[in-house]
Formats: sequence, structure tokens, C-alpha cells
Amino acid sequence: MDKLNERVVKAKADSSAVLSVAGSIFVILMGLFLTVTVTPFSLLVVVIGSYLLAYVKDGLKLEYEYTLTNGDIDVAKILDKKRRKEIRSISADSITYMNYADSERVRNDLEVKKGQVLIRDYSGVAEDGKLVAIYSSDGNRDAIDIFSFDEKCLNHMKDVLKMKSAIK
Repeated sequence: MDKLNERVVKAKADSSAVLSVAGSIFVILMGLFLTVTVTPFSLLVVVIGSYLLAYVKDGLKLEYEYTLTNGDIDVAKILDKKRRKEIRSISADSITYMNYADSERVRNDLEVKKGQVLIRDYSGVAEDGKLVAIYSSDGNRDAIDIFSFDEKCLNHMKDVLKMKSAIK
């Protein structure tokens, strides 16, 4: 029987999303300013800026969805509950270690191995779960992923990983 858990975590918007929204608002304001001088061109700039704003504003409402299946972790990025994109998949076989993100070993590894390993943070803004660090290796490069697990997800991973987990 397969074990399955899902969790959706609200996250802070990327700085690129904020800059995109600010840039599109700037394009609209420039178009409105140009209406005083060049009428046909300015209307086109306002329309382009409006379409751009309608597209990039979704990035301000970001969520991560974790799907845990027998220890495998799939992470999806959800923008404004409309657009969903799979961004990371970790197989249980590639996981080498799991511990709380605030443990001494994890904090030390995050500082010391900063350029040597990929560090990805999929935790949410609200600390309603426990921050957990998952170490994995796909053969090419090692990675440390930070997740915000609730009790169900944490128990799922502890059951599957057993000896690889420092969380008891």
C-alpha cells in the first residue's frame, strides 16, 4: 500500500515577481505620460503595460505544494491558485539525511557548503509547520532542500527514511 501526503504552504513572493509588477506599472505610467506628446504610440504602450501587469501580478501570490509518496517528494509552485508548475522531484533513494533546519549540523552546513551544494528553500511565510532540511544527491550535485512539514508529513518521512533521519 502506498503512503501519500499532500501539503500546501503559502510562501513569500520572489523579488523577481515584485520587480516585474513594478516594471509593468512603470510602463503603464510612461504610456500615460506619453499621451500628452505622442498619442498613437502612447496608447500602445499603455495596452502593453496593462497586459504585462495582468500576467505578472499572479507571481505575488505564491504557494508551494508538497506531494509525498512513499518517501518521494514532488514540489510544485502555484501562482495565484491558477498556474501550477512542477519544480522539484526528490526520490527517496537519493535522500541521504533529514534533520530539523535549526539544528546545529544543518545551520553549519548551510554556511560552510554554500557554493558547493544547491540550497533551495520551499518553506512558507507562516511557521505553522516544522522546518526540515532534506539532504539529497542525484549523482551530479548534492542539494539541501528546506521544507515546512506538518506532523503528518514529518511522520511519513520518518517512517520511510528510518536510519537516514536524525529526527526521532
